[in-house]
Amino acid sequence: MAKLTTPSENLSLPGAKLAIAAAEAKAAEIGVPMNIAVVDASTHLLHFSRMPGAKITSISIAIDKAFTAAGHRQGTHLYKEAVWPGGAAYGLGNTNGGRFTTFGGGLPILNAKGEVVGGIGASTGTPVQDQQVVQAGVDALNKAFKGEGSLKAKL
Repeated sequence: MAKLTTPSENLSLPGAKLAIAAAEAKAAEIGVPMNIAVVDASTHLLHFSRMPGAKITSISIAIDKAFTAAGHRQGTHLYKEAVWPGGAAYGLGNTNGGRFTTFGGGLPILNAKGEVVGGIGASTGTPVQDQQVVQAGVDALNKAFKGEGSLKAKL
């Protein structure tokens, strides 16, 4: 089976597909169809899925959440308090051509060494639901990077 990272430790397409499959399973479990995007460490789109019934207007939001998580190397949910008027990061959402996302549903993807190799974003549900979905994708990759469980055979 294809490796989840290349020798340069970048996220590969098989890894992105694994993350999206796990995220889609979580979205189905909670009953919310999602748009789910995975970007590489350079914030370029690597893989995208739009589940039947996911909001069309959420396509770019999912991509931008993945972009923000990979590019700034932290979850989009961490900006909630800082971006309000008077906050330390007020106006941050207007940067990067308006792509910088400051609400939940985007997480960085770390390899086994703890380096950011990409990001995953989901959108259609509430920020909490979107966060649950991307966490499932990250969890699946973490297990695969460590060679744990049934995912070990996929490496």
